[in-house]
Amino acid sequence: MIKKQIVKFRIRRYNPDLDDEPHFIDYDIPYKDHQVIMDGLHHIFQNIDSSLGYRWNCRSGQCGSCAININGVPGLSCRTNIDPSDLYILEPLSNFPVIRDLVVDYSIGFKRLAKLRPFLDRTSTPERPEELTRESLSIAADLRSCIKCFSCYAACPVVASAKQDFPGPIAMRELARFEFDPRDEGDRVQMAVSSGVYDCTSCGLCKEVCIPKHIDTRRKAIEGLRARAVDRDMGPLEEHQNFIDKIKSTGYSVDVITKPFTDQVPSIIDVEDPIDEITFFPGCLINLRLQHIGHNIIEVLKRNHIKVQIPKDFVCCASVAFRTGSRNITNDIILKNVKYFEKLRVKKLVALCPGCMSTIKQDWPVVLHEHGAQPYQFEPFDINEYLIREIGLKNLNTRELHPLKIKVTYHDPCHLNRSQEISKEPRMLLKLIPGISFIDIQQSDRCCGAGGGVRAGRRNLSEEISRIKVKLLTAPNPDIIATSCSFCFVQLTDAIKRADLP
Repeated sequence: MIKKQIVKFRIRRYNPDLDDEPHFIDYDIPYKDHQVIMDGLHHIFQNIDSSLGYRWNCRSGQCGSCAININGVPGLSCRTNIDPSDLYILEPLSNFPVIRDLVVDYSIGFKRLAKLRPFLDRTSTPERPEELTRESLSIAADLRSCIKCFSCYAACPVVASAKQDFPGPIAMRELARFEFDPRDEGDRVQMAVSSGVYDCTSCGLCKEVCIPKHIDTRRKAIEGLRARAVDRDMGPLEEHQNFIDKIKSTGYSVDVITKPFTDQVPSIIDVEDPIDEITFFPGCLINLRLQHIGHNIIEVLKRNHIKVQIPKDFVCCASVAFRTGSRNITNDIILKNVKYFEKLRVKKLVALCPGCMSTIKQDWPVVLHEHGAQPYQFEPFDINEYLIREIGLKNLNTRELHPLKIKVTYHDPCHLNRSQEISKEPRMLLKLIPGISFIDIQQSDRCCGAGGGVRAGRRNLSEEISRIKVKLLTAPNPDIIATSCSFCFVQLTDAIKRADLP
């Protein structure tokens, strides 16, 4: 006789008429092929406990009513497949008042959207039907596909830390939807600026939880609105402008205080019997602030018999300009770098900074295409990606690694994990170190609050976001918090100092 498989649900229950505090109840549900979370909730309601409160309607991912937190991440219960080997912890969406069990009060979200005048704002009636093209409506059409499940609002680390002052990704998407519709005449940019368009950390979590639509709110809405704000002299923030001015005058986003990394190393770092050759792109932060990290990268590459070229005359990758909306300077910067790399005959460009590499991979090709320039001819790699995918885990030199009897946890940088889908590789490299005990926390990919210009322009908000992240990272009492982002490194180091942690 074949034993039936059982799925385990742990559901957060709360009835304000009966309960003083929320509590969890475990349920065993018979598993069936192609089962989704909603099927399990229906089984509980129909066979175990009819008092369970949860929302559902269309069952096809189009109404958004069934959104809940599934193992800490917002998702639609009708679209989340069940794996019988997993435990599913189901909770109501975050950042909303709870009515009962998994049912939240969405009124705060809808009221915020209503204040944005979510309709075509016209000052006059057209005399004749307007001619609209697919191209003119392309961006707005994508943004219109939102089903208002509010998963992005529930997941957003800024909403959680801004004490409800930030209306969330859904509001920015709604404003951009009308701003990029040629028929709308409302001042959506002014509304966006006053509503906190510069509060977004560019973490990209809103797109990740936007299932099944996958709306890229960060790039298409928030960064688009920021660019419009700059065009109208309503942005960027003063603190951001300081970085833009530095790029214009020096080619770098930060001041030169100590001897740059590029002046501390030769142009070519040769090794005996090289197995490969790469060009290392330091980025502004490693070149001018965290030179020791650059030296460590070079040492790792040398020990693995990789010949390294250092581009002495590189300039900023333009990530700061893209993230803050200052796109007017990006073309010259990118063309300068691309032409310089062509001169150096770069074949493989490797960087540690995820902000730099995600910009090179995703933003540079768009700008080059828009300006009729040829695509760059090199292959771009994050350092973790390069070591694992190009060199290979089994081929890495581990003979000189000394045992470390320490506990290590890891912070996933947003621009590495979400923008480049690189998450397993850093963990694989850490686990090569003999003796370490690796601890993976559930919210390792929660934003640290450094990105999107928030650390520079909204420091108090940035610090609150980092406080929450450091609390999560230090909960298992690790000896080391590792990350693979120079900017996250700075942010977390400062947060640990403020928390007075060792």
